[in-house]
Amino acid sequence: MTEKSWKLFAVLAAAGTLLCLIFKWQYAAGFLLGCAVSVLTYKIMERFCDDAISMRNSSGTMAHFLINFAIWAAVLALCAVLPQYLNVLTCAIGLTVIKITIILESVLDRR
Repeated sequence: MTEKSWKLFAVLAAAGTLLCLIFKWQYAAGFLLGCAVSVLTYKIMERFCDDAISMRNSSGTMAHFLINFAIWAAVLALCAVLPQYLNVLTCAIGLTVIKITIILESVLDRR
């Protein structure tokens, strides 16, 4: 992602957090956790892709994706176990903010 993409991500994350704070702080906490894990898994994916391109070998692809899904599942399970602190639905939405950012940037760049 470019610097412009990260700025768009920050705007979406801040707007989502403020919107969640209007209702309950648990919603905002879940959303922020989702955003943080989204960035973490994106960085893991970026490093994996860079390594695969430099080595011209994509071995370990299945394990890499399983690790990402396990991280997402663990975070959602944590939210489900601790509903008094974290909201599972807003966490799931937070996990998709990187994807939404990439889609929005590609749509905005076409115009």
